[in-house]
Amino acid sequence: MPLTEIKKHPYDFLLLAIILLGAVISFFIFSYEPHYQRRIIYLTSFAYLAWSLFHHYRKGDLHLSIIIEYLALILLAVVITTSTLF
Repeated sequence: MPLTEIKKHPYDFLLLAIILLGAVISFFIFSYEPHYQRRIIYLTSFAYLAWSLFHHYRKGDLHLSIIIEYLALILLAVVITTSTLF
């Protein structure tokens, strides 16, 4: 992602940073409870998907291939992270 993309839509990327930072902080706050960590992972995945759809819609390049790409990436991330929790 080029720096010009961030300069064009700074609030989009600020929102993404807030989502991801909130997820990381929440994940460590609830480090004693894997059930809550899974919920945080699911919620973060949904928020990331919503953000990506919103971002690409605003850019005007939202296509089915992009939606499938994000869904595959999110599914892979959810499977990997939840399988490592006890």
